[in-house]
Amino acid sequence: MLSTENAVRQVMVNDRGVISLSAKSLHFAIRRGLAQWNIQNDKFQNLSTMAYTNRGTSEILVGGSQYSMLTVNLDRGTVLGEYDTEDDIKVMKRSSRSIVYGTAKGDIKLLDMNTMKIIKEFSQVHGSAISDIDTQANTLLTCGYSPRQGAYHLDTLVKVYDLRMNRALPPIGFPSGAAFVRMHPKMSASAIIASQAGQFQIIDIMNPAAMKLYHANVSSYITAMELAPSGDALALMDADGYLQLWGSPDKIRFTELMNPVEWQDPHPLPNIIVNEDTPLNTIGMPFYHDDLLSAWPPHMVFDVNKLPQKIDSDILEASAKTGYAPYHKRTPRYCIEKTPTDTPVPAPKFLSQQAKSKNRDSGDFGDAKLLFGDEARRQFEVPPAYRKVEIKYSKFGVDDFDFEYFNKTRFSGLETHIANSYMNPLLQMYKFTPLLRNLALQHTATSCTKEDCMLCQMGFLFDMLDKANGQNCQATNFLKTFSSLPTAARHGVLEEDSSGNGSLTAMIQSLNRFLLDQVSLDQRNWDSNSTVLEEAINVAATKIQRCVVCGKETRPLGDTNVTDLNYLPKLPNKPVMAFSAIAKQSIQLDTNQKGWCDKCRRYQTQVMRKTIRKMPKILMFNATAHEKTANFAKDHWSTPGWLPDEIGMVVTNSQLNIYQGDDLDAMKERDRSGALIVYELVGFVAEIKLEESRNSHLISFVNVALSSVERTEDNNWHMFNDFMVRPVSKEDALDFTPKWKMPSVLCYQVKSASNVVDNSWRDHLDTSLLYHDLTYGEAKYKPLTPEEGPRPGMLVALDAEFVSMQNEEIEVKADGSRSVVRPSRLGLARVSVLRGEGEDEEVPFLDDYIITKEPVVDYLTEFSGIHLGDLDPMQSRHALVPLKVAYKRLWLLLNLGCVFVGHGLLKDFRIINIHVPKEQVVDTVDLFALKTTFRKLSLRFLAWVILNEEIQLKTHDSIEDSSTALKLYRKYLEFTDAGIMEVMMNRVQVEGMKWGFKPPSRVLAEMGQDRIDTPPILRDQRSEANTPQPRSNMTRWPSNA
Repeated sequence: MLSTENAVRQVMVNDRGVISLSAKSLHFAIRRGLAQWNIQNDKFQNLSTMAYTNRGTSEILVGGSQYSMLTVNLDRGTVLGEYDTEDDIKVMKRSSRSIVYGTAKGDIKLLDMNTMKIIKEFSQVHGSAISDIDTQANTLLTCGYSPRQGAYHLDTLVKVYDLRMNRALPPIGFPSGAAFVRMHPKMSASAIIASQAGQFQIIDIMNPAAMKLYHANVSSYITAMELAPSGDALALMDADGYLQLWGSPDKIRFTELMNPVEWQDPHPLPNIIVNEDTPLNTIGMPFYHDDLLSAWPPHMVFDVNKLPQKIDSDILEASAKTGYAPYHKRTPRYCIEKTPTDTPVPAPKFLSQQAKSKNRDSGDFGDAKLLFGDEARRQFEVPPAYRKVEIKYSKFGVDDFDFEYFNKTRFSGLETHIANSYMNPLLQMYKFTPLLRNLALQHTATSCTKEDCMLCQMGFLFDMLDKANGQNCQATNFLKTFSSLPTAARHGVLEEDSSGNGSLTAMIQSLNRFLLDQVSLDQRNWDSNSTVLEEAINVAATKIQRCVVCGKETRPLGDTNVTDLNYLPKLPNKPVMAFSAIAKQSIQLDTNQKGWCDKCRRYQTQVMRKTIRKMPKILMFNATAHEKTANFAKDHWSTPGWLPDEIGMVVTNSQLNIYQGDDLDAMKERDRSGALIVYELVGFVAEIKLEESRNSHLISFVNVALSSVERTEDNNWHMFNDFMVRPVSKEDALDFTPKWKMPSVLCYQVKSASNVVDNSWRDHLDTSLLYHDLTYGEAKYKPLTPEEGPRPGMLVALDAEFVSMQNEEIEVKADGSRSVVRPSRLGLARVSVLRGEGEDEEVPFLDDYIITKEPVVDYLTEFSGIHLGDLDPMQSRHALVPLKVAYKRLWLLLNLGCVFVGHGLLKDFRIINIHVPKEQVVDTVDLFALKTTFRKLSLRFLAWVILNEEIQLKTHDSIEDSSTALKLYRKYLEFTDAGIMEVMMNRVQVEGMKWGFKPPSRVLAEMGQDRIDTPPILRDQRSEANTPQPRSNMTRWPSNA
C-alpha cells in the first residue's frame, strides 16, 4: 500500500506522456510506463492540483494547501518559479485567458498567466470548500460545499460565471448535490453534472430545463469523473475501485488525434528443432513471425445483419404452399443492384476563399444531369437538386456563405438556420399568389402596430423578397412573431413542440390552415367591417345535418379556407377519378357520421351535406390530409398528368360543378352568363422523402409567370428548395410518378386575378408613426415634423446596436479544425436615425430601444453600449418600443425613398431583417475601402485619420457612430469634388500601416502627428480649394482627460 503522501491526487496528459501529482512529488512517464523524471522539492509541502500555463503543454502550475504555487518545466523536469499565495487551493483549471482556481473557503480567483497575479476574485461562491470547477471558452462552472445543520453538504446549485464580462449568470439547480462538473469539449453550451451517489445530468447551460438524467449503479460512492477530450466517453470511478465507461459503443473515441500505442520490444523467439521425440508442449503457441490472417485491420471490419432465425419444423409441416412472395427489388432476379451513391449538392467555396484566390466562381452548378439526376434512376433516387441544402459556416459566420452559387435567378430564396424554417416553401407559395400578396401589403401600409399581427409580418416579408431581386433573405421577424403566438403551440405547428416522428406533410397542412385563419383574424381585429380577405380565401358554405332517427335538421355555417382532398380506392381495370371529381366531392362534402342530436338526447348517425354559397378567389387544398387514404392518394398522383394546371367551377342552385381539360374548354365556349370561374394553379408544396433515411424536407414548385407584371409566357415554373432556386419545366414540376415526391398543399387562384400586382399601397403609406414622440425625461432626439417629412433621396444616417440572444455551437473535428454547428444569433437592441440634411443636420429623430421578451445571453456592452436592465421595461431609463414599431419606422423610411448613410450597414440590415436596395445605401465601409488590398477600415480608425476625432473611447453609441458616418460621407464628397480622393486614400493607407489600422493611444496622439486638413463643406457640397493644407496646430487632449 502507498502512504497518503504518495497517493496520486491528479493526473494530466500531453502528447509526450503522463504527469501525476502527489502531495510532495511530481512524476512524469511516457505512455509505455517508463519514468522520465520525478521531482521531490522542499517547497512541495501539500500539493493537490495543477494546470497548464500559457506555454502550452510544456509548463504547469502546481498548488495546494501550502503558501506558494510553483511553475514546473515538463521538458526538463525543473522548478522554474515560485509565487506566494495565502489560499488553500483545492482545484485548478486553465481557461482561454487565465488560470482559475477554487479555495477551501469557497472563493474563485483568476490568475494572469504571465504574472501569476490575481486579476479577478469571486468571493464566497460556495459556503465552504470548492469541490470541482471546469471552464470552456468564456464560461465557468463551479460546485462545492456549504455548512447546513452543523455539517458540510454539497450545494444543490452549480454556479455559472461569464469570464469575459466577469459576472455571474443564473445558477443551475441540481437537487442531489453537485460534486463533479465537466463542460463538453465540442458543445460550449452543454455540461455534465454528477453527484456522489451516481446521478448525473447532461444539461444545456442556456436552457437548464432541457436536460437528460442518468444514474450510475454504484454500491459505494463516486470519487472521480472525467470526460474524454473527444466528448464521446464519460468515465466514473467509485470507492470500490470500479471504473464505469459511458458512451455510444459503436462510435466511442477518447481523443480526436490518436497516436499508436507504444509497446515494449518483443523478445526474440528461440529456434526449436522438432523431431519425433520432441514434446509438443515445448513449442510456444502461437508460434509465428507474420501476422495471422485473423488479425484484420479495423478498416476491414464491418457490421453485418443477423441471419434470419430458423423456422420451427412443426410450423413448416403445418404450412401449405400458396404461391410466391412478391419480389421487392427494382432489378431482375438474376441481377445484383449496384449500391446507389448519395450525390449531394456540390458545396461552394466560402466568399473569403474566393477573394483569396481572386476567383468569385465556385464552380459549375448548371449541369442538369448532376442536379436532376439520371432519368433511368430518377423514379427511385432523389436527385441532388431536390435534396435538403445546408448552410456551411466559416469563422466569418453565415455572411461568408456563397448563396449566389445556389440561386442565379431573380427570385430570392429563404435561409434555413432559423427555428421553424420548415415553413419556407409555404411562404414562397403565398408570396407568388398575387391576390394574397396585394392584400398583405395593403394592410401593412396602414398604421397597424399590433405586435403579433401575422398579416403585417407577411407584408414585410413579401416586400423584402420583392426588393431582394434574387439575393438571399431570411424570415427572422416573421418566424419570431409566429413562434410567440400562444395558439401556435396548441396547433402543433412549432418544430420545438413536435415529437420528431410526426410527418412534415401533416405539419405544413396544419400550418396552412392555421396561418390563413390567423391572417383572417388579424384583418377582422384591425377592421371589423372589412371582408375582403375572408372573401378571397373562404369557401362560403352551409352544412345541412339531419338525424337519421328523428329527422331533425340543423344548418350551421360551414365556411372553410382549406379543403382536404378525399380519395376513393381505385377500382380494378378502371382509371382513377379525375382531379375535378375528387375536388368536387371534397368541397361539397356528403358523408355520414356520428353526432349529437338535441332531440334524441344522444349520439346518433347524422347525414351531413354541404351546400356552396360562394367560391373564393384563392383555393387551397391539403393534398394528403387523411392517413387512411394515403395509399389511395398515391394511386391518383402517380398517374401522369393527373393534376391540371387549370380548372373551372360553376355554382348553380348551391350545387358545385368542376371541369378540367376538354370539358373545361367546351364549358368556356358555352358559358354566356359569366357563371364559370376559371382557376389557375399557382403552385404547390411537396414533401421529399429520402429512401435511405427517415429524414424528409419540403420544397415548393411555383409558376412565377402568374405574379409577373407583364406576362410574356404561360408557364415559368421554379423550384424553391429553401435558398436554392432553380427553373424547372412544367412537366418536371407536375411529375409525381417518383415515389419520393408527394404534394402536401395546393394553391389555385382565379385567372382574372393573375398578373395583377398592385403596388398602389406605396402611395397610401400611413406615416403617422414617424412623428410619434415616445421619449420621457431627458430627450436625446428631436422627432420629425410633418413639414420635414421623408421624401425620395432624403439622406438619413443610421446605426444599430445588437445583443446576443444565442451563443454559437462549435464542433472540433478529428484534424483539429473547427466547424460551426449552430451560429450565434443577435437581436436588435437599439436603432438611431439622424437627419442627413437641412437645418437640423446630424440631429437624431429616432432613437429606439427595443423591448426584449426572450433572455439575453450577452449584452455585448463593450461593443453595443447596452447594459443590464436597459431593455427591461421595469428597470430601463429609456423609452422602450416593441420591435415591430422600430422595424415599421425603418420600413416606412425605406419605402418613402430615403437614402441610408452608415458604416457596415449590410450586417445591420441583415440582423434587422430588412432589405434595402443598393441605390438607397451609402456605406462608408465601401467608400473608404483600400482598393489595393480590399481591406475595409473600422469607423474608429477612419474618424481618427480623416476627421481627427476620437470616438468609441469607452463603448459604442449608435448616435455617435451614425453621426461619424455622415461626416465621413461629407468628406468623401468633398475629396471627390476636389479630385484628391486617391491622394487621401494613399495617406490613409500609409497611416494605417504605421499604426496597424488602429487609432494610436492618447500619449502617441499628443506627440503631434501632422494631419491632412480640408476646407469646410459648403451647403452646395463644393469646397473652396482643390489641394489639402497641412495642419500646424494639433488638437491636444485636455490634461484631465
